[in-house]
Amino acid sequence: MASRPDTWAGPESLTWRDVVRTEPAELRTRIVRMPEEAWSRDPAALLGLAAGFRAPGATNPYAADPYLDAADELLDDDSSDPALRVLAPIVRSVPLRELGRFARARTLLAEAARKLANAQLPFAVRIELQALILLNDGVCAMFGGRIDEGRRILLRALHVAGPRTSPGLRAEASGCLALIDLRAGSLRSADGFLAGARTAEAEAPAHPLATAPVRLAAIAMAIEHGAVEGLEQRLAALIAETAGTEYEPLALAELARLRGADDEDVVEILQELQLITREWELPNLPRMMHDDSRIALLVRRQEAVAARAEIARIVPDETHVQCPATWSARLALDAGEPANAIALLEPCLAMGDAHSPRTATLALLVAASAHGMVGDHTTADALFARALALAAPMGSVRPFGVLPRPQLTALLTRAARRAQPESVRALLGAIVARFPSGEDGSPHTLSPRERLVLARLAAGDTQQRISFELSVSPNTIKTQARSIYRKLGVTTREGAVQRARTLGILD
Repeated sequence: MASRPDTWAGPESLTWRDVVRTEPAELRTRIVRMPEEAWSRDPAALLGLAAGFRAPGATNPYAADPYLDAADELLDDDSSDPALRVLAPIVRSVPLRELGRFARARTLLAEAARKLANAQLPFAVRIELQALILLNDGVCAMFGGRIDEGRRILLRALHVAGPRTSPGLRAEASGCLALIDLRAGSLRSADGFLAGARTAEAEAPAHPLATAPVRLAAIAMAIEHGAVEGLEQRLAALIAETAGTEYEPLALAELARLRGADDEDVVEILQELQLITREWELPNLPRMMHDDSRIALLVRRQEAVAARAEIARIVPDETHVQCPATWSARLALDAGEPANAIALLEPCLAMGDAHSPRTATLALLVAASAHGMVGDHTTADALFARALALAAPMGSVRPFGVLPRPQLTALLTRAARRAQPESVRALLGAIVARFPSGEDGSPHTLSPRERLVLARLAAGDTQQRISFELSVSPNTIKTQARSIYRKLGVTTREGAVQRARTLGILD
């Protein structure tokens, strides 16, 4: 069957490529210049209006439906443009993805793939539409918690796309691949995908939401390295820009990771993350990231019962991207049961390279700490050296914060006495800077301002109230509160007040 020309005959006619490549606000401006009787009978214009509801900071996944339904009616005809018939279910899948309905979205993408297989289209058109289907399917798989499957599909999307397709498509696929590899702990691979995404971005301006995964991956990489300066402002901007899209909860999850378990606001961030995704299908990636941060928070605060309940809900995949055994072993350290921790981790360590690098590093660190607690420093140092070797090539600092500070300090001290490659030596310095032992900060070295802040905390004032009354920024008060907690050896306001009264710092 010969294909019909894919444009409307008017002066403002649109093609399917306009719908795919044009920034939504610009596309909407073009369409509203058309008379209503024209755009309401033009499936390309209707699809463009539907796509326009996915806009930075103003996404509305429900508003697209009437336009999509009208486009489907026009396209339910063998004489309609085959490229638009393929594109229609792709455009419809995006609002479903924003709502966390990944199975339905992927069903629509499979429908698009069938239509493409039966369509008579020029080769270049076929290639770009196939790459678009694969991109959206890979993103759905990633968000649906099928990390390995999503990686395979997105890699295929990049291979199919090539240089002739939309730079925005290639940037989004590369950004999502970077997020996946960061999730697994493969920082070197993630860095390579980030470089590819930036190359694609440099070719032509991309839809701001297409670059969201690139910016998220760059922030996540900086958190891994412990380079946290300025990240909170970048995340706040990204959260505002991605509001209502599937990328917003990922930005919130990164904000929780950035704040860390010692920050009082983390609980509220995690609650907001859970609220946004409560109607999403399970499993899903934001929920997995929520669980990781929630468990880390509970472990850090030594709330063992609640932590065990969270851990019990995790079903590890074959590579242990989420590893309940490691977190259970970490709880055993706090319970004074290092032998139990060692036994729990034996199967994980036996997996070798089959274990996800991110959680493998955590397992090695917890096992090293456990062996150190039973006096087996030889094994402890060997395991710690393996963890350093995994983390050093990309300077990954964050995993080391999982250990209790005394055990981490002991392992770092012994490692510093040994000859080390330059990359490991640099990593050791970064770990010490990011996770100070607190030995040089006793409760009695609280500064006058810290004592004032502590007194206000004890009186029940919020950090926002304290910052207003002391005429300083909220971030300054947060920093001072963290310093107080570190010096007192606690992680919560209540713990700080109780510890300070025990030491006679507060009446």
